[in-house]
Amino acid sequence: GRVMVRQHRENICVPYSLHDMNVIALKADGNKLTLRTQSGMVKTTPPYCQLDGYVEFYDVQWKWSFVYLLGATGNTGTFTGEKMFLNDFISRYKQFGFSVLEETYGDHITKYNGFLLSNRQHCECVLEIYHQGDMVFVTNE
Repeated sequence: GRVMVRQHRENICVPYSLHDMNVIALKADGNKLTLRTQSGMVKTTPPYCQLDGYVEFYDVQWKWSFVYLLGATGNTGTFTGEKMFLNDFISRYKQFGFSVLEETYGDHITKYNGFLLSNRQHCECVLEIYHQGDMVFVTNE
């Protein structure tokens, strides 16, 4: 008979979380992206404290990085929306607040799901950053 092999995949544990943080600035500088929140980030190990800081992404692949804006209709149902390049979002949305609810980390990709408030418009939003370089948490710790 065949022998079944079980492969183990470690859960991705990051040192800081942006959950419930309000992203207020995205800055592109070449292939580097800097993401700033209103109030830093939360440490994911004891002591669980909130620290000042921001996140940097290196070697961002702009042609594979997107923002999805979904019309707010509640939890389920049909919606209308828009998919745009992250670069276009950065140039179009100068003043905004993006409240992060979920963080997803994969192979060279980081996704944030939450709600965007801009020009008194409120919608569900997905920020998808494809980066071949590191994701770096910069804190005052």
